[in-house]
Amino acid sequence: MGGTAVTSPIRAHLVDGSMILFSGGFTLRESQVRGTGQRFDVSRQQSTASDGIPLDSVIGFEVYQRRVNPLRTLVYGASSLVASVVSITTAAVVLFGSCPTIYGDSSGIATLQAESFSYSISPLLAKRDVDRMTVRPDSAGVVRLAVRNEALETHHLDHMEIIEVRHRPGEVALPSPRGGAIAVSELEAAASTTDRSGRNVSRAVARADGDYFSTDEQFLDRAIAGGPTDDHLTIAFRKRPGVDSVALVLRARSSLLTTSVLYEHLMGRQGALALDWMGGDLQGIAGLAALASWYGSNFGMRVEVQDGAAWRSVIRLMDFGPTAWRQVGVVVPAVRSADDSVRIRLTFAADAFRIDHLTVAHGVRRVEQRRIPIARAIDAEGGLRTDIVRMLSEADDYEVEAGPGAQFWLEFNAAPANGERAPATSASSRTFFFAAQGYYVEWLRPAWMKDAGQRTPFSPSTTSMRDLLLSWKGGRDSLEALFFTRRVPIA
Repeated sequence: MGGTAVTSPIRAHLVDGSMILFSGGFTLRESQVRGTGQRFDVSRQQSTASDGIPLDSVIGFEVYQRRVNPLRTLVYGASSLVASVVSITTAAVVLFGSCPTIYGDSSGIATLQAESFSYSISPLLAKRDVDRMTVRPDSAGVVRLAVRNEALETHHLDHMEIIEVRHRPGEVALPSPRGGAIAVSELEAAASTTDRSGRNVSRAVARADGDYFSTDEQFLDRAIAGGPTDDHLTIAFRKRPGVDSVALVLRARSSLLTTSVLYEHLMGRQGALALDWMGGDLQGIAGLAALASWYGSNFGMRVEVQDGAAWRSVIRLMDFGPTAWRQVGVVVPAVRSADDSVRIRLTFAADAFRIDHLTVAHGVRRVEQRRIPIARAIDAEGGLRTDIVRMLSEADDYEVEAGPGAQFWLEFNAAPANGERAPATSASSRTFFFAAQGYYVEWLRPAWMKDAGQRTPFSPSTTSMRDLLLSWKGGRDSLEALFFTRRVPIA
């Protein structure tokens, strides 16, 4: 008989907008998906029995929990789903994947503000993300944001709110990776910023202008050939008298390296086996711990400060997505070296980051935050959704499940609370962060399931960084060319 058996419960999303629920899994044999299923129409209101479908009639396969959470709200309108299907089926391949994308309004134009929990690919990896925004309240004191799913993923949204930070004019408020917010001042460019190959990259990171640093191509080639697989930036600046701590102000995003690892190695090379990996290993502590240990050892960004001849660890940053620039402030002890300078080092996998701006703040202080809950939610048809407000009000078992093409708006009342003083007149004295908690489930593309019987399970112990970098370089140009142009449309 042959074929590959999948035992996890699966939703197969079809090109005509319908969906087949295989609660007991299915078998993939000769490009045919066979199993006992229930087929739901586009509206998800009517269903009929199904014993399977051809693989090429499927957009994507989604692992789901057999026990449906009754404390949830679906945002999966038929109109947005059909529009998504039309776009997807007219494209040769759909690559974009970016978790919830958050947009604000700037003179009638939607501007990307944040992407949340970029690497939370299972319920056990759900976490809280905080992003600095550039939005301002309207004349009524309301901040209005659009929450979108522009990818072949299912988003499980648990909690969303905005945070107001008040600070002195001239200060910049930033989220701290250790939690809370800081206000920084007395910013200056580093005296020098050099990468591991010795290049002076100060000009590339001098301003937040999109002219960013990326790993030198020759260094990447040497890493693949057997050299060090970690690149780093060393930031040097003069220590000021009486300053014990400084803040490194960083504006960066991930390259598509980790996206490539997810698509090709964690999912694509496993074929149909990836569904049971997602439905099994990623749902248990042991399997997830092995993956997290491997991922944490090879990815993210290590921040260190030079202390004599050694480098002292400060923190490891893991929360950068590939779509939105993220700005953070990292407090670092101002340890003076022999030449009276302070040196900070950022270490990361070769070509893993795009770094747009680096600067040093000699003035840094903790500031209080005001949490602002959702006041109203509006769906794509313009209807008020009190259920969304209720589901997202706290981090609990209540969640909003959003499918591809889904969009809704959240409104926050940012006017001063009763009894509070009005904010200062300077607009720069109020900064807003977006905070979200949740996770997402990536859809397995049918193209990744071809010849599934020849696939092997993913194993961290047999996956080397050089192999990852080699496959990344081979497919990087095509992935980068297509990634941002293949978003699922929002109806």
